Amino acid sequence: MGRLFSVAGKILYIRKTHRSIITVFIAAHFVLAAIVNLVFFAGNAFRPLASATGGLFTGSLLVNVAFIGVLVGWVILKRGRLRLYDVGAILSHLPMGIIYTIGFWGVAQVVHLIFSLLTYGTVTLNPEWVNNSSFMIGLILTQVIGNALFEEIAYRGFLFPQLYLKLDGWRHRPWLRLGAAILFSQGLFALSHIPNRLYLGMSISQIAPDLLLLLGWGILYTLIYLRTDNLFLVVGVHALGNAPSTLFATSPVFEGGGASLFMYAIVVLLLFGVPMLRAYGQRFHLGLDYGTQARERRDYV
Repeated sequence: MGRLFSVAGKILYIRKTHRSIITVFIAAHFVLAAIVNLVFFAGNAFRPLASATGGLFTGSLLVNVAFIGVLVGWVILKRGRLRLYDVGAILSHLPMGIIYTIGFWGVAQVVHLIFSLLTYGTVTLNPEWVNNSSFMIGLILTQVIGNALFEEIAYRGFLFPQLYLKLDGWRHRPWLRLGAAILFSQGLFALSHIPNRLYLGMSISQIAPDLLLLLGWGILYTLIYLRTDNLFLVVGVHALGNAPSTLFATSPVFEGGGASLFMYAIVVLLLFGVPMLRAYGQRFHLGLDYGTQARERRDYV
């Protein structure tokens, strides 16, 4: 029943589901995403709820919680005969995922505070937090227990490793196998956003580059999962990327998507850049181990 899957140098035995479950999940998610975006969202079905709660509870939150119940709970876990462990939802990893997420957010806030001082001459809170705190909290809730949680379990915890296991014919070419599993799973992740982009009024010429960007984010999330073996940490990174929740009024450079890009830069630097610099320093005796013991070289999938 168990199949071999290696993450961050650790050998995990996870169950391999039937290919029909993979097909059902993909088809069901695409169909439901189209209905939700082009019927319910387009018809403002959830707007009264968002207005009544000041943005604390939104349609996106409710929809993604429903997706977790139906697509993850029923299709993937029950029909696919998988455990939470098999989709990366290992509860013992939750505390460290929370700690890292708060750490990434905290580092970003320190930088934003400095830029607030440089730009305005004083520490200025983000007007959104001052004037509409329930909306900001709603953004965070929508990601942490909704959108980011569902997409990470579905596309990084379930689809990516299951496709990797299905490609066992390439087991003697591990890097090709890994690359194919990442590209295929994250390509589907990107394509699942098409109904939402149509709902937002994007043209075909606008959707195409947006899908490439989504593919890139999906690959980044997968690499973070491989690097850390902690799906909850990836949920946190995904949530911060979608909703940076900047506490201070910061430089105009970080307006729009700038805050998200900066958050991703922090994550990449801390999870990939610093360890690489440490390894380089140890290799050439530069004394860059930052007071830590030399770590054994890890082998990845």
